[in-house]
Amino acid sequence: MRYHSSQQSDYAKYQTQARKEEKRSTMKGTLVIILSVLCMRALGLPNGAPPGSCEDLMPRHPGSSYQETYPPPYQVLPAAGQGRVRLILGSPHGLAYEGFMILARDSQTGEFVGEFANLPDLAKIVECTPGVKNAVTHTNTSKKHNLEFDWEAPVDYEGTIVFKSTIAQDYSTYWVGVESPQVNVRKRSIDVLTPSTPISTPRTTTPPYYSPTVDYETTAAEDPFYTGCGSTKNCFGTPSGCVEAKNCMAAVTVLVRGDRYLFELQARDSKYVAVGLSDDSKMGDDSVVECANEGGKIALHMSWNSGKQNIRQPMQEGAVQLESSAINDDVITCRFWREKTTVVQGREFDLVNTPYNLLVAAGKGLKNNGVGFHDTAFDATGDAKLLADVGGFTTASNILIRVHGALMLASWIGTASIGILLARYYKQTWVSSQLCGKDHWFAWHRFFMILTWSMTIAAFVIIFVELGEWSSETIHASLGLATTILAFIQPFMAAARPHPGAPRRPLFNWAHWFVGNAAQICGKWINRRIEIPFTVIAIFFAVRLNKAKLPEWVDWILAAYVVFHILTHLILTFVGCASDKQASQRVNSFPMKDMHSRGSMVHPDARQDAPHAGIRKFIFGIYFVVIALFVAALIVITVLAPIEDTWITFTNTIKNY
Repeated sequence: MRYHSSQQSDYAKYQTQARKEEKRSTMKGTLVIILSVLCMRALGLPNGAPPGSCEDLMPRHPGSSYQETYPPPYQVLPAAGQGRVRLILGSPHGLAYEGFMILARDSQTGEFVGEFANLPDLAKIVECTPGVKNAVTHTNTSKKHNLEFDWEAPVDYEGTIVFKSTIAQDYSTYWVGVESPQVNVRKRSIDVLTPSTPISTPRTTTPPYYSPTVDYETTAAEDPFYTGCGSTKNCFGTPSGCVEAKNCMAAVTVLVRGDRYLFELQARDSKYVAVGLSDDSKMGDDSVVECANEGGKIALHMSWNSGKQNIRQPMQEGAVQLESSAINDDVITCRFWREKTTVVQGREFDLVNTPYNLLVAAGKGLKNNGVGFHDTAFDATGDAKLLADVGGFTTASNILIRVHGALMLASWIGTASIGILLARYYKQTWVSSQLCGKDHWFAWHRFFMILTWSMTIAAFVIIFVELGEWSSETIHASLGLATTILAFIQPFMAAARPHPGAPRRPLFNWAHWFVGNAAQICGKWINRRIEIPFTVIAIFFAVRLNKAKLPEWVDWILAAYVVFHILTHLILTFVGCASDKQASQRVNSFPMKDMHSRGSMVHPDARQDAPHAGIRKFIFGIYFVVIALFVAALIVITVLAPIEDTWITFTNTIKNY
């Protein structure tokens, strides 16, 4: 019995030990399996696809299973170049991806064709055929957007190719067999033929964050002009802030493509749109490329800005190449390549190493051998930068143009209007006292007209400093020059005026009246693009200037000023006639007829206000206040132009605060 008990004890110990060993073995096995799965998972994506994936493009991700397929939210888009194709791998929805593999196959034989070049840092070559750069894949699993590659065709190859790819959103979500549009190659002459074909074997395991309610085709058809602005390409347009709002009147984008640069232009309500490369933000010595709507087709041209004149240049072989163009409703769009180095008018334009300002312009007129004035839009970047440095452009400062406009408005709608009114209707008002030994009307008339003269000359100098030369392209400029000349000679005419009663005094009165009023009419017409009476005409034309950036409804403010100005003159004329009839004198209505030595200064009623002086004073008070309000409103609109954008920014700031 004792022996038997000993055996049982030993057997129990053995069973306990066996159970411990089995438990250890199970734990080790489980740990090995877990580590193996993790290792396989880690090795599934990080360093890109191996050459073994070239045939079927399968990602070799252990543990994945297939589910029902649906269209991938990614595209492989080719763009034809000279002997090469530029591929863009991205998502119309802005989705990122972690991994990919792309290769080119002959659409008939299925053979690998061509080689890849100019890869970004996040991509590397895969040699499906030893020594040949057949395919490209990722280098790590970081999030990627819109990677670009160059594919070069064999020198003597002729046929049709399709780029096939696998795109992995993450480890367990991927699509196999995503195809690009077909590309026709004829000895390095390349043409993209058709829209994207359906994927052949799309696969996925875990549905990505992708809403099934989104109409994929509709989203992809949206205008991609602004896609990637500030992240993958440089964008600049006018008016200010239009790139963010996606509503530019004219705009340009620049996307670097290896050793060439892809420009895209767009403009609304125009016959042409152009982009210039400039050393500064002004026209002059600039290389320009234009896309013009010639008979319903877009034509690509090169030109040169010589000062303010645009001169058509012969097309240089290989310098620029039109890729695509479109005319939709009132919008024209074109894409063209430009080589990194070109020589125009004996000057080298090196886009790689030299920073440039961009000039963008659009207009409604075409000439026989060139384009017309940029009457739709014109703007320039504020600073020169390398076009490969993606980021926002600043708009060129136009503070001098704003100051010019403000001075012309203040002078010809403000001080000139008041000064002329005093001289015409108030010679027999406030005559009981004098100011600095002169009648009040004369002292204040001289004060306001000196202000007008000073501000006009200052505005003329400022705009010349801004433009650097005389511009004859606009009616505004011509009327502005006429206004300045007439205003300039007025004080010298006044200094040479004959004494009252002199035989030539009537001639002076008429000349002084004509020059003064002509200057005001010109100036106001000029500045309605920034002003109203020859000055008035200039102001009206100023509103249409691109650089003024004034809204069209400013015309209504200027029209209201004109109506008020004319109405005031009519009322004062009737009041003057009534006063003359009552006082048996016509000094208020017809000052030019003061021809005899017995002028108003010796008349018995000379030191008394003419009849109805109270009405005239009341009208002047109203006129002064209203004119001041007109001037203040127009100056604010001019200085803060474009006023709509300023108002939106202000209201948004208030809301955020």
